[in-house]
Amino acid sequence: MTRTLVVKHLRIEKNGTYKYRRRVPDRLQAVLGKSEIVRVLGKSETEAMRNYPSIHDHVDLLFKSTSSTSSTAETWAIKSAIEAQFLEAGIDPYSRGRSDDEELSRSERAESILSKYPTNPETGQPDQEDLSVKDSAMITALLHGVQNIDAELTIKQAFAFYLDERQEPDAFKRKKQVQRIARAERNLLSVTKQDIALKHVTRAHARALRDNLLKKMSPASVKRNINDVKAVFSLAIEEHDLNTNNPFNKLKYPKPDDASVDLRHPLPAIVIQDMYRELENNRTLQDIWTLIHHSGAQNAEVLGLTSDDLFLDEPIPYFEIKPHGLRSVKDRSRIRKVPLVGRALHVARRLKANTPDSGALFPSYADSSSHDNFSQATRKRLRKFTDNPKHVVYSLRHNMKDALRAAKVGVRVELALLGHSSEKSSSAQYGSGVSLDELRDALLRINFDVPDVT
Repeated sequence: MTRTLVVKHLRIEKNGTYKYRRRVPDRLQAVLGKSEIVRVLGKSETEAMRNYPSIHDHVDLLFKSTSSTSSTAETWAIKSAIEAQFLEAGIDPYSRGRSDDEELSRSERAESILSKYPTNPETGQPDQEDLSVKDSAMITALLHGVQNIDAELTIKQAFAFYLDERQEPDAFKRKKQVQRIARAERNLLSVTKQDIALKHVTRAHARALRDNLLKKMSPASVKRNINDVKAVFSLAIEEHDLNTNNPFNKLKYPKPDDASVDLRHPLPAIVIQDMYRELENNRTLQDIWTLIHHSGAQNAEVLGLTSDDLFLDEPIPYFEIKPHGLRSVKDRSRIRKVPLVGRALHVARRLKANTPDSGALFPSYADSSSHDNFSQATRKRLRKFTDNPKHVVYSLRHNMKDALRAAKVGVRVELALLGHSSEKSSSAQYGSGVSLDELRDALLRINFDVPDVT
């Protein structure tokens, strides 16, 4: 009578080879990169049963000790730790040893690590995939140098790197930046399901992220969110010399319900005049309104002005928008000089005379954390004259743009005044290539139609 060998996970192949075959749990398949563990136990029943216990125990331990999250991030951290450890001990991290003695010592240490693992009967050595991440990295560093450790930058590491390299100097803006980037990271990880290497993030992931976000926000908001992810990937690819493309480049979005130019409407002239009268009882708000109206500058650009930014004794008086302690500047093109004309010049002279050197012109709103307070206070008053949700303080910037076009000052001057760059004309230095004379002449062509107010 033939005896049938029944042992869990043991299989006899057609060629008579005994193998250990065990399915990898679903939660670990992505991390281990396989759906089944296969090991050769031997060519006879005796040999197979002799090797079975150690192989079975090892696979049990492998499953219990493996997290369902990616080990890629762990490898990156281990690589950095080994490099620091070698340098501290006076060991060359980037070679197999500076001398024969060091090379022998490193080889012996590697063998010692390998001796902890069961050997493959066919090779007499442990299988590479059986080694822990830490031991595998250490053996590679000992025998070949840390640069040969296969450690890839992961999603979380790329986002952390971005926050380190692109820190907003303003504390309030930094807090907002961290929150925004953390939200972008969470959104991406909800698609990839784990912290995978950047090179494994595909175009399919990018489309999935876009489609997920479109379920809960407008196309314009989706694009802004994904632009953050794209910036993180671009920086990581460039600074870490990654041989991969940015999967978020040139991603297609559905057309928004409203055209982008329709997101904010310019204010009717009567509303602008009504606001000047409405703000007579609040000189600070009226001064800010005046400077924005006469310059087309963004709210934050005016709110962050200091007395040092006013140059009123020059042949052409102007204020300068540049980064400093109270304000950062988003793009290089936003750094510019804006001539002061009409009522704006009178306001600037009074503010200069009543503000100490380097002092904020509008201390109640100068800090970026207070910018929303200005917007809310002004919007509340604006709603007395218009209930159109697309009429906001920022609308004054659209008024300026329309006025400049009506005055036919040319795109070059328009871009310089508003602090815009042009992707189609990147060679033109708009911020520095347009003279103050040209900018002032452009503003003097505009009829600001300011009512007589105190």
